[in-house]
Amino acid sequence: MGKKLTVNDASFDRALAKYEKAAMIEFFAPWCPHCVRMEPVMDKLAGEFEGKAGILAVNVDDSPLASQRYGVSGIPAFVFIKNGKVQDSVSGEMPEEELKKRISALLA
Repeated sequence: MGKKLTVNDASFDRALAKYEKAAMIEFFAPWCPHCVRMEPVMDKLAGEFEGKAGILAVNVDDSPLASQRYGVSGIPAFVFIKNGKVQDSVSGEMPEEELKKRISALLA
């Protein structure tokens, strides 16, 4: 089963380039209770979309540049990228099915 790929400012661009066709990036912090509740959902989605779409996670405390680039102001935040361009973004704790629907839309 896949696991989300945690990246930082130094590895972000290289990791995202591997999933140019479709990726979901979660911006989180380990002290955020909503983010902690999303962790098992993220790992489950990583397994479900393994080989189809990248599921990346960025700790906002460790990676301020990536967070600023995508205008993250609240966490958890989710950014959906297709062909290197932002297609959608949403913040707050999200139901698994909603995230799955948005990732699937990237693959359509």
